[in-house]
Amino acid sequence: MVPNKLWPVTTGLVWVVLGIISCSSLDAPPPQGVPDSFNVGQLAPQFTTTDRKGQVHQLSDFRGKVVLVNFWATWCPPCVEEMPSMESLCKELDQEQLAIMALSVDDSWEPVDVFFRESNFGLIIYSDFGGKIAQLYGTEKVPETYILNKHGVIVHKVVGATNWMAPKMLSFLRQLLAV
Repeated sequence: MVPNKLWPVTTGLVWVVLGIISCSSLDAPPPQGVPDSFNVGQLAPQFTTTDRKGQVHQLSDFRGKVVLVNFWATWCPPCVEEMPSMESLCKELDQEQLAIMALSVDDSWEPVDVFFRESNFGLIIYSDFGGKIAQLYGTEKVPETYILNKHGVIVHKVVGATNWMAPKMLSFLRQLLAV
C-alpha cells in the first residue's frame, strides 16, 4: 500500500508512463511487401499529402532541399515536447534550403487546430490521418523523423523526441545544407 502522501505522485507517474507508452505506438502494421523501415542510404519513398489549407504536396516538390519528414501526433507527449525546437529550427536555418514536413497521424484536423491555437506555433502541418505514409515508411512509433539530403536520400533517422537546436544536430544539418 502506498502512503497517502505519495499517492498523488505515484498516480501521476503511472499516468505519465501510460501516456508515453500509448503515444509511441501506431496501430496499423506495415502493408505486406513493404520493408519494416527504410534505412539510411535509400531513396525516400514518395508520397502525396495535404496541408491545412487543403493544398496538395508531394515529397518530390521539395527536391533540392534538405527535408525532415517528421511523424507526430498531438496526443503524444514526446512529439509535443520536440515542437518548440522544431519551430526554432525553422527560424534558425534558411527555409529556401530546408523543409520540415510535420505529418500529423492524428484522426483529423480538429486536434491539430486546437493544439496550434493554444501553442501559437507557425509550422506548416501536413496530414497523414489514415497513417498510410507512416505505414509506407514502416513507422511504428511517434515521433519519428527521417532526414533527407537534397537528392531525396535518407541520411539519418531519429526515433523519439530530439532537440533540433542541439549543437551537434545544427552542425549536421548545416553540413547537409552546404552540400
